[in-house]
Amino acid sequence: MLQRWLKAACGACYQESVALGPFHVIVAVYSLLVLSTAIALNQTDALSYRSYFAKLGPLYLAILPIAGFSLAVGVIAHRTDDWSERGRMTHEYLSSETVGRVVAGLLAMVSFIIFMGSFTSWKNLMPAIQDGFQYDRAQAAIDRVLHLGADPGPALVRLLPFPQLLAAVEWNYSVLWSLFGFLPPFFVATHKAADGIRLRYLVTLAATWIVVGSLLACAFLSAGPAFYGSVTGDVTRFAEIPAFLAQGSSSSSSAVAFQAYLWNHHAAGTSALGSGISAFPSMHVALAMVNALFLREFSRTAGHAGFAYVIFILFSSVYLGWHYAIDGYVSIIAVLVLYALTRRFVRGREPLLRAEPLAMRTITSPPRG
Repeated sequence: MLQRWLKAACGACYQESVALGPFHVIVAVYSLLVLSTAIALNQTDALSYRSYFAKLGPLYLAILPIAGFSLAVGVIAHRTDDWSERGRMTHEYLSSETVGRVVAGLLAMVSFIIFMGSFTSWKNLMPAIQDGFQYDRAQAAIDRVLHLGADPGPALVRLLPFPQLLAAVEWNYSVLWSLFGFLPPFFVATHKAADGIRLRYLVTLAATWIVVGSLLACAFLSAGPAFYGSVTGDVTRFAEIPAFLAQGSSSSSSAVAFQAYLWNHHAAGTSALGSGISAFPSMHVALAMVNALFLREFSRTAGHAGFAYVIFILFSSVYLGWHYAIDGYVSIIAVLVLYALTRRFVRGREPLLRAEPLAMRTITSPPRG
């Protein structure tokens, strides 16, 4: 019986891994290109894989799986007092199909950790590739034209100079956004409810990091308002923003403290978790937009909440001096294009890739009654 279960679980894991094959291939190709670039530029110190495995490895491969298992046990214990029903539910949770899917999802999370290490490594390499930040003046000028002669960041700081608002925005931008950005991939990769979108979500996510956060960012590399004085020599244009942010410098989610962290690593040529400076386009806005579009597929109300969050993140990115407003505008447009492309070219292939042999469905389906 155990041998049969293990064989079925391995088969389910294999089927799910094959279904996610395009995502794994994207990660492998992207990572090889990043590694090759680092070696060619003699910039291997820019590589950030170790820091991501140290941080995300325990989260994705231990903490969240244990939390998920504990939640399942709690659901079984509290949903019914009938031991036969508890047994049926336990059998379903521990079915070979479920275990195989979860293991395949954890393998996808290993790929995602490698992917994030590659992304930060590329981000660290971009100033060397482009010989510095060449586009801040142009992007700031476009921003001013689009906003009727005003720089949006300083204008927002003058309009809303409230320390309590600053603290809330900083916490959201640093802590809450990180939860919304890095927990959904785990849920989508492992949970049965995401079967219909798993491959498409992960491919859209990877495409967003690559196209928005790597290719466009490198082609039009800029540092953003927080670093405008350091990269252009004009220390007055956006001086109001760091002066305002200094009010929250003692906070654990302080924007000005993290900006100093990034600049120190940039100046020293070292890599760390989240290191690298790039403003255009905004990945904060882009990831919020990806999640909002997929939330809309499950629920119109959830989608509306997601789009409202996109607007709030866009506001926050400008208010905190991380981005020019056009960084967020371009991110939204780019994600819409990528989402449409993956809907067209990935969605139709997903059911075929996920199809299981009849024998396996027979083995893995839990008994009812």
